[in-house]
Amino acid sequence: MRKLPRDRMTARQRIECTLRGEIPDRMPVFDLIQHIPLIEYVTGEKLTIENGLDLLCKTIGERLDITRGISAPAEEKTFRQDDGFVYKQEWWTTWLIDRPFHDAEGLLDYIPRNIEEIHNRAFGDMFTFTGKGNVWGASSKTPREQFLELQARVGENTVIFPNESPVGLDTAHIRAGLDLFAYAYAENPELVSDWLEALNWAEIQRVHETADPTLSPVALVYADIAGTSDLMFSPKFLRKEFFPRLTNLVAAWHEHGVKVIYHSDGNLWAVLNDFRQAGIDGINPLEPLSTMYAGDVHKAYPDWVLMGGIDVSQLLPFGTEAQVRDTVRKTIVDAGASGRLWIGSTTEIHPAAKLENVLTMWDEIEKSGYYEA
Repeated sequence: MRKLPRDRMTARQRIECTLRGEIPDRMPVFDLIQHIPLIEYVTGEKLTIENGLDLLCKTIGERLDITRGISAPAEEKTFRQDDGFVYKQEWWTTWLIDRPFHDAEGLLDYIPRNIEEIHNRAFGDMFTFTGKGNVWGASSKTPREQFLELQARVGENTVIFPNESPVGLDTAHIRAGLDLFAYAYAENPELVSDWLEALNWAEIQRVHETADPTLSPVALVYADIAGTSDLMFSPKFLRKEFFPRLTNLVAAWHEHGVKVIYHSDGNLWAVLNDFRQAGIDGINPLEPLSTMYAGDVHKAYPDWVLMGGIDVSQLLPFGTEAQVRDTVRKTIVDAGASGRLWIGSTTEIHPAAKLENVLTMWDEIEKSGYYEA
């Protein structure tokens, strides 16, 4: 982020300070930017497919202390993978539109093949809802070299999460479809559990192959397990099939000296103590409309780093600038007093957010987000 007149730290120093439980000079600004008018406003240039990554990185370097998920906006296309999964891609979004099975029987036939593929993984292979990828990709460069090139585009004063690390449950239930996942688990829980175990094992191997705390002191571990009002899965299921694997993945990151922020949308109150037992160091995105107001979470778990907190489903798209300022100030007072808040939108600055409201959020953070020396 650009150095402000009252800054006494770099972004890296600011982030490391909060991870140690100390008070930084000011509140770090976090976000994931997927908003063309905002990028064009900050850079003064027209965004295209060709220059999209450069302009996005310039915007991040100018306005954020920490970010995740940097990717170039992509041209609209539909593509089929060799395993029969079909995806649609448009700008920053990719979603699954067809599967090679359409019932629980077909899914149960697919799972053993996928488990075999996972166990035959190559060095650097990663399994997400879009299938198998490799952190080297088509490049001859190592993940570290690729990361350093991206860091150079952004600038040295913004911290990047070099890894977004799936626990495995997201990968499985999105590729299966949530309904078919539930039917398959009811019919053959041992096989589905083996699938989840294989996915988790593969990600832990990748962590050991690529973790590098000199690049970034923090990783984002994720699986969306909740909706606005409640969990997507029962606490009993999560405690059997999810939290033990989350614990193992967190431990793998910690083994390499990397802290873990956990990401899931939705209302997580019923299992927040389970997250504490799993060893996470912080949580994101803290959706107020899911009762996950950052001030309340901070009061209950004061040692966690909280990342996000400013509603992007209603407030930033539809609120007034005065409402944005009031919300930012209140969140800073309620959740940021002890230095554990990386403030920003709940998940990402998406196309529906008002440009004026995003700029107002940032302006109010700069006015109200400093700590006394």
